[in-house]
Amino acid sequence: MNNTQGSGYVELTTVYRELVRWRVRPSFTQIASGPQGRISYQVGSQIQDPIDSHLLEERENGKEVKIYRLPRYMKKISPDDFEPYELRVGFYCHTSLEVDDDPMAMDISKVAILNEFCRGPVPDGPPSQSQSTDRPIRQEAWSDLVNKIGTDTMTKVRSKYDRLNPANEDSMKRENSLVILDALFIVAFFQYEYDFSDTWGYNFESVFIRSRFTAQRFTILRDLLMLENQVPMPLLLEMIKCIRRPSMSDPAETMLQNILEWFVMAIYPFNHGVKLDRPKDLQQHLGSSHRRGLNSFLRCDHLLQCAYLAICGPPADNSSPGEQVRSRCYGDSQLLPCFRRGNRDDDSVHRNKFRVPSATSLRRVGIKVRVRDDSLTMASIKFFRQKHKFVLWHEYVLLVPKLIMNDDTASVFRNIGMYEQIKDDSYTVRGDMRTYLYLMSSLLDTVQDVQMLINSGVIVNQLGSAEAVCKKWNHMCDGFYIPVNPPPYWYDLQKRISDLERSKSNKWFHEFRHRNLSSAVVLLSFIVVSMVVVAAFVQAIFSVLSYLKQ
Repeated sequence: MNNTQGSGYVELTTVYRELVRWRVRPSFTQIASGPQGRISYQVGSQIQDPIDSHLLEERENGKEVKIYRLPRYMKKISPDDFEPYELRVGFYCHTSLEVDDDPMAMDISKVAILNEFCRGPVPDGPPSQSQSTDRPIRQEAWSDLVNKIGTDTMTKVRSKYDRLNPANEDSMKRENSLVILDALFIVAFFQYEYDFSDTWGYNFESVFIRSRFTAQRFTILRDLLMLENQVPMPLLLEMIKCIRRPSMSDPAETMLQNILEWFVMAIYPFNHGVKLDRPKDLQQHLGSSHRRGLNSFLRCDHLLQCAYLAICGPPADNSSPGEQVRSRCYGDSQLLPCFRRGNRDDDSVHRNKFRVPSATSLRRVGIKVRVRDDSLTMASIKFFRQKHKFVLWHEYVLLVPKLIMNDDTASVFRNIGMYEQIKDDSYTVRGDMRTYLYLMSSLLDTVQDVQMLINSGVIVNQLGSAEAVCKKWNHMCDGFYIPVNPPPYWYDLQKRISDLERSKSNKWFHEFRHRNLSSAVVLLSFIVVSMVVVAAFVQAIFSVLSYLKQ
């Protein structure tokens, strides 16, 4: 370093480069002008620890966070499965209003809903077009709505997200306004789809029949099930309280429960069969099922958890958190193959406990995969032994729900599975979704497996080809961990498969049955061949007897 006026004065540029190199935060005080007009500074520097500066910022309460971020490794594996297509909501995804750059942006529909809200409700009956045009826009209605929701509510809403650090107070207010607009749009859309004749006096229909909205409406439900694309449930409830008619007798909680039941029926991936074919019956079944559980849809944190409870069923109430912790720490570690010693005499025991044979392989050992008509959740999956009606032998049956496989099924399942994986801690241990994904990905290993389950009615294929379904399921479990607490049917299935694989007589019998008794044509051919063989054998015996008599 070059001194300008003694050892206490140094040239600014050289010092700054050295301090930045050694991660030093310099503070300069101008003292005097040096030679050739250079300004000299006295340096008072303090080494800044990069960890020290973040100590006060880290105030996250893990128990309050309910809307999670997607792990980085999962973004690298399959980013498209977790990315919303059109509708972006919440503090993670909706950070700015897009209305000018993209004429098909969903934010235009959000502003249109806000426009209709600022006009106010029609006093009597459902709105008409003439009434809608007569109502002026009250811009102060939006400010009143934001103030009515209040700062305290938005503070609680923000606590449900992970590490929201706005630059300043104005930035925080802008973010809060965007999320309030998201909640208004979601409530308006759900209420219109649930009962278009009663939209609380607002003409939401004028927005939802626009071409820019109808062109994207089929992806909205899928987008609302993305892991990071969530709005807390308390904000939706507060929004209903603010915009519904004050004269309505039904409480806001009942209205929210109704539209949530419509939502889970709209995104339901399973065909509910003939017994519950009508939406009214399905709604009644779902409502009674979840009200009997520990959680109802109203107690959910967000829409993704509603879908999880609807698909996987309510949690069992017969186990305490302490029992779940013991099962996690001691019981399940013994099931993993990496903790066992090798034994060539018993290879089936050492098979990966979360891979079962494919559907065609199960059929060869006497296990059939069938559909249960009234199966609405994964909790109704059963594995049992059944006696055949017309013959003496028994058969094993795995009953699963009928799956509707479309373009969005894989994305929805992976988001629900990721949500379950993040929630899989010492207090909330569930593995229903990931166990189902491991089960189905094992069954649907090849195109032949997929075609067999399509023919048997287990899968409703809306993708066009069995190859497309097989490709989806081959990558369904990428990035997922083995659940520590799988459902009871999984252990029954694993134990029975191991027993049947050990039995050589069972393999021979079902292999013989599969080759010779699988269809009427094969059975008839087997009978004819058997008769020919028996006739030839009898003829040979009589020929020998006649020869001996001579």
